[in-house]
Amino acid sequence: MQRYSFIEGNFPREFLLLQGSGCRWKKCKYCDYYLDTSSKPFEVNKNVLNLINGKSGVLDIINSGSAIELDNETIFLLKKIIIEKNISTVWFESHWMYRNLLEKFSKQFSENVTIKWRTGVETFNPKLRNYINKGIPENVTPLEIKKYFSGVCLLVGFEGQQLADIVNDIKIAEENFEYFSVNVFIENSTKVKRDNVLINNFIDKIYPDLLKCKKAEILLNNTDLGV
Repeated sequence: MQRYSFIEGNFPREFLLLQGSGCRWKKCKYCDYYLDTSSKPFEVNKNVLNLINGKSGVLDIINSGSAIELDNETIFLLKKIIIEKNISTVWFESHWMYRNLLEKFSKQFSENVTIKWRTGVETFNPKLRNYINKGIPENVTPLEIKKYFSGVCLLVGFEGQQLADIVNDIKIAEENFEYFSVNVFIENSTKVKRDNVLINNFIDKIYPDLLKCKKAEILLNNTDLGV
């Protein structure tokens, strides 16, 4: 499995897929990503972290769950490398349930480093979000999410979603967040099915204009960022 890549474009950064201790939520209907874990994640992570060269001064770190679920050895080495390689900005991902712990987690890093957070909201449609069991209550608004997160991930192309949902989600993300990714759903071991008609409509009617949005990153395949 590839766990390191360098991303060019609007958001140049080193992109790392680390191994976590296991997603604590693990209830999203569409997701089996939590399978990427082991009893000794640091044995995997240390090799990935040592690939960091500081080329852009920006790191983007994801794992099978939330950054708060990374082990202590991984965090210790990461803090050391951030200083050594003069990293100025680090992006992490987290589930909504950890929102009140993000500030404390961020403070353990050097005060010279800006820590930014992204969350997988998948959709701003409350009922649809509840349907996929995202773990973000229906009464949570985009403005509330914005209090904790600078970026969001959107999911498009699963059964039950409509093109109007996608249009609205992108509009909200663009108006409220510094960064957002649009991820086309790829079928996996879960029972959630891909809506190919909807995806084709997205590619024909939305994708061309979305390419012009400097805040957006579009993943037609879930490995488009190289990991």
